[in-house]
Amino acid sequence: MEFNSVTVVRPYEQIVTQIQGAIREGQFARGARLPTERELADSFGVSRSVVREAVKVLGAMGLVESRQGSGLYVRHDTIQTVSRAFILSVAPNAESVDRLFEFRQGLESEACRLAAARRTDEQLATMTEVIALIDPADTTEDWETFGDVDVQFHRLVADASENPYLQVAIATARDMQSDVVSLFSEKAGSMQQAMTHHRQILEAIRQRDAEGAAATMAEHIGYTSHVVHPHIPEAPDPRAPRIDVAT
Repeated sequence: MEFNSVTVVRPYEQIVTQIQGAIREGQFARGARLPTERELADSFGVSRSVVREAVKVLGAMGLVESRQGSGLYVRHDTIQTVSRAFILSVAPNAESVDRLFEFRQGLESEACRLAAARRTDEQLATMTEVIALIDPADTTEDWETFGDVDVQFHRLVADASENPYLQVAIATARDMQSDVVSLFSEKAGSMQQAMTHHRQILEAIRQRDAEGAAATMAEHIGYTSHVVHPHIPEAPDPRAPRIDVAT
């Protein structure tokens, strides 16, 4: 009979695992200040040198940052750090982008359904203010303003779902698409059509029409996928040498 070798988990690795889990579960929000080095040492029952070793690893992972004279903080861009790893592992071709749109369609439709049921009056007011930044009668397509409005509105809907797991997943999916879709958005579709969808989603959320909000969000993301798809490059031949072209 063969046995697997026994591995000893070092104390600093256990600390890394526990703090990483606490951040993932929302016990420490983005930007939150962590306990001091001494407090962590007391909590874990280890020396401060062990805590310092754990902090080095957490910093290298992009989860925390040390601010001179202030302490240790959870990084604001933790989601971006995670999603960037996904971006680097997925080729930006038509098939992968289509699959990502399918993923977003499911996530954001459910977020809309929950937002319609759970949104507060304050959240609704903020959504309304953001959508009002683009006049429906204005036929000039200001893509820079639209880009800001689009990002804010989708984030606000996710926030109103009051589901932190959906919020993280949606932010990750949108970040993964931003590098690809932004290259084609200006020529791929109609800004006013997208804004029409946004206004319909907002109205459904206002009326607490959960199913209507979800259906309209699904239609909106499906429309975006349809107009972007022709402009996404096909996957390269894996046998061909990779050439990096400076832009």
